Amino acid sequence: MTEHQAAWPPEDIELALDHDSDIDSDSEEIHDAKGNLITDEYVRDAISDVHRAIDEGRVSVPTGRPGRPSLTGESKHSPRVSFRVPEELRERAKARAEQEGKSVSALAREAFEQFLRAG
Repeated sequence: MTEHQAAWPPEDIELALDHDSDIDSDSEEIHDAKGNLITDEYVRDAISDVHRAIDEGRVSVPTGRPGRPSLTGESKHSPRVSFRVPEELRERAKARAEQEGKSVSALAREAFEQFLRAG
């Protein structure tokens, strides 16, 4: 099977969910659009190829809802820093963020940056 280097899916492949079909690859011969016999190995290779394409950023994975914009740069993952705080501190942060018209995350990022700059 040929690994795809271009955008996924290739133009000659249409991806569609089909919850109503069962295929018995032991008793049926099924071919792709290029005439290649689809076997269990073909399917495993195709799945591996899709995973590689996702890992390499050659294909985006729809999540059903748009993600937040990257803080690191276009199409890059923004690392996450998390920590626990007392409820009272969280409520104060929430009130301050609302007062300033921003999210608690944005407020926390700004405070963290100021703290680290102060050194």
